[in-house]
Amino acid sequence: MKILYLCSDPGIDLSAPTGSSIHVRSLVRALADLGHQVTVVCSSISDAASIEDLQATVRACPLAEWNRTIARGIREANRLAGRTARHHPDLVRALHNLTFATTARAVARERSPDMIYERYSLWGIAGAWLAKHRSIPLVLEVNAPLTYEQQRFRGLTCPTLARRIEHGLWRGATLLVTVSEWLCKHVRETGVAAERVHILPNAVNTSRFRADVNGERVRKLFKLDGYFVLGFVGTFKPWHGVDFLLDAFQVLHQGDPATHLLLAGDGPLRRSLQDEVKKRGLQEAVTFTGAVAHTEMPDYLGAMNVAVAPYPALGEFYYSPLKLFEYMATGRAIVASRVGQVEQVIVDGVTGLLFDPGDLAGLLGCLRRIRHDVTLRLGLGERASAACRDHTWRNNALQVIHWVEDLISQTSAVTLHKEERKIV
Repeated sequence: MKILYLCSDPGIDLSAPTGSSIHVRSLVRALADLGHQVTVVCSSISDAASIEDLQATVRACPLAEWNRTIARGIREANRLAGRTARHHPDLVRALHNLTFATTARAVARERSPDMIYERYSLWGIAGAWLAKHRSIPLVLEVNAPLTYEQQRFRGLTCPTLARRIEHGLWRGATLLVTVSEWLCKHVRETGVAAERVHILPNAVNTSRFRADVNGERVRKLFKLDGYFVLGFVGTFKPWHGVDFLLDAFQVLHQGDPATHLLLAGDGPLRRSLQDEVKKRGLQEAVTFTGAVAHTEMPDYLGAMNVAVAPYPALGEFYYSPLKLFEYMATGRAIVASRVGQVEQVIVDGVTGLLFDPGDLAGLLGCLRRIRHDVTLRLGLGERASAACRDHTWRNNALQVIHWVEDLISQTSAVTLHKEERKIV
């Protein structure tokens, strides 16, 4: 099958180590490994050399220079007005459709795709337009309710219009793939037929993230030998709970100086977290690694004795945490908040330990149990690794293709029936 993969979001750099970028690359590679011809059109690639092994044709479609000028003007106006200046304002994203749709149409003419697979982007209508223009199926992957998320955390221009466009795109897609039960329910509530919405959580590359990964190199690099290492992997943003983890670690470390906190990643809260570590006198006990290439992440996980996912209490936990599956695949003992998809994936006491979000005593209790019970720690890791064997990108790709082929066969049967009725 010839597949055109679209990602118009200028904030998603295809070569970056972020969760969204990893998701795109991993699914594209899995589809290609199954023998499908995949062509990717995306808006941002900062390091073309890092995606040479993607086994897909990639066409970059960056913001047009005139659109960049508009973005700079909006950011400067916001700065002068004392407002938060987003890097890619809503107007810029909406206007990017003109450039992106033109490029996608040209690629479609060259490649003649059998289907379009698009990662849903705020204001992104190119996939819907092109699928209708070429009369081919559009599979729309929804990773978040972006109008809600944008309005709540970053600010959104014309929220009513944005929501109307979002719901229209969802209802117009041939098939919707959501990453969690919350998202599936949310999409259906907007009027999308239940049979056109499916759930497909994030996954992991189990050939790279394995239980036999040796973290010795990372332990030597950061002088962690002899320490019990707590670890976190991800982007430092408010909804990841790293500040809460730091609170727990401070208490743990006061009673157990042979503990160390390894924070692998980067993000907007990194500077404030580093300042807080310095203020608390924990500089020698906490390591910030900075951004880590995804290819190196297994080594960092291998250096951890326990991997933590300390999500705070959120009104709507619609995520499918990529880190959770990577923690599991590498056989780490996991401690995580009892929220959303986390408590559906992790079986408390079997493949990890769960605590109520925001419960400091609960988190400390889980960490201390794993610290002092080696049998428990190893058993949790072994069972987590075994449970993760089916959560692979290959299986996700197979599932998507199965849904599409089933849909195409149903459509063909209906068309054939209509033609037979005309003849009769």
